[in-house]
Amino acid sequence: MIWIYPTVGVSSHRYIFTKVQRKIKEIPLAGGYERPYLLIWSVIVCCMLFRGGDLRAETGSYVYEFLGLPTSVTAAGLGGTVVSSPETDLALVFHNPAVLSSDLHNTISIGYMNYVGDVNMGQAAYSRKVNDRSAWMTAIRYVDYGKITGADIYGTTTGRLAVKDMDITGGYSYQLGEHWRGGVTGHFIYSHLDSYTSLGVAFDLGILYANPDKLLWAGLSFKSLGAQFKSYDDTREPLPWDIQLGITKQLTHAPLRFTLTAWGFNSMRYAYYSTDESAKTDDDSFLEAVAKHLLIGMDILAGKNLLFNIGFNPRRRMELSTAQRSLLSGFCAGFSFKVKSMRFGASFAKYHISGNSLQLTAAIQLQ
Repeated sequence: MIWIYPTVGVSSHRYIFTKVQRKIKEIPLAGGYERPYLLIWSVIVCCMLFRGGDLRAETGSYVYEFLGLPTSVTAAGLGGTVVSSPETDLALVFHNPAVLSSDLHNTISIGYMNYVGDVNMGQAAYSRKVNDRSAWMTAIRYVDYGKITGADIYGTTTGRLAVKDMDITGGYSYQLGEHWRGGVTGHFIYSHLDSYTSLGVAFDLGILYANPDKLLWAGLSFKSLGAQFKSYDDTREPLPWDIQLGITKQLTHAPLRFTLTAWGFNSMRYAYYSTDESAKTDDDSFLEAVAKHLLIGMDILAGKNLLFNIGFNPRRRMELSTAQRSLLSGFCAGFSFKVKSMRFGASFAKYHISGNSLQLTAAIQLQ
C-alpha cells in the first residue's frame, strides 16, 4: 500500500515540486527554584525515553514536520526560526519556550500562514502570568494541506483526500535568575491522512539569556522531543527533533539588531534530489554544509513601535533556487507594529520560483 505524505520539511521541497504531481495518483483512497528545575529535568528524562533509537533517522523521514514551520512573523522574517529575539511576541514561544514571561500576561495572539500552494496554517494562543517570575500559555495550531486528488493503481480518480494536522500546546516558563529564564512546552499532536490517523506527543525545552544593558540576548532550544505513539500503519516514524542556538546583538549607536541562529542539527549533512530524480545527491563542500545550518537576520528598529526584519536562509537558497531565477530565493522579510496594547505583523519568504509563504499575526494584551 502506497501513500504520500505532503511533508513540509525544507530538505524535501525540491522533491515535492518535481514529484508530487506525478506521484499523487498512486495514493489510495483511504514555589521555589527547585520546582522549575525538577519540572525541566523530568521532561528531559521523559524525552530521552521517548526518543529511543530514533536519533539516527535520516533527514526527510520524519513525521509531523509541520512542527518546524514558523509561527511568528518575527521568526519568519529572520530566516525561518529564532530563539534569541527580545521581542514580546507570544508566537515566539513556539520557537523558544523561554520567551514566555510575565510581560505577556493576559495576551491573546492569532496567526495565519499561506505556506506553499494550498497549504494553510492557523494558530491561536493565550498566556497568563502566575507571578512575577513565572507564566503559562496554551495554544492550538491547525494545518490544512489543501486539495489532493486520490486515484487507484490504474490512475482512475477516486475523489478528494483530506490531509490535516493539529497541535494542542501548553507551556510554562520560570525566571531562573537576573538574566536567565527557562521554559518548556508540551504538544499533543493529531494527524489525519484520509482514512489514516496518527497521534503523538512532543516537548520543547528552552533557555534564554537576556541582558538589555549590554544589548545582548542568547537562546538555546531543544525542539520536538517526543514520539509517535499511534502510527498511520504498522511503522512508527521519528519526530523532527532539532537543537537550535542563537545570539542577538543590538548596536549601541544605530537602530540595528543582528541575529545569528544555528539550527538543523538532526542531520549534519543534507542529501537532496537533483536533476536525477532517482537518487539523492550530497556533494556539498564543508563550507556549504556549515552554511546550511545557519540563519542570518537583521532587525531595523524604525521606532518605538515599528520593527522591520530581513533574513537569509542559505539552505533554502542552495536547495530550492534555479539556475534561471535565483535572485530572491532564500531571502525573507517582515514587519510588525504596535498600536497601544495591540500588535500586528506580516512576513514574506521566498522558497522557490513557484513557492512563497505569506504570514500574518495579530495580538492584543487585555487589561
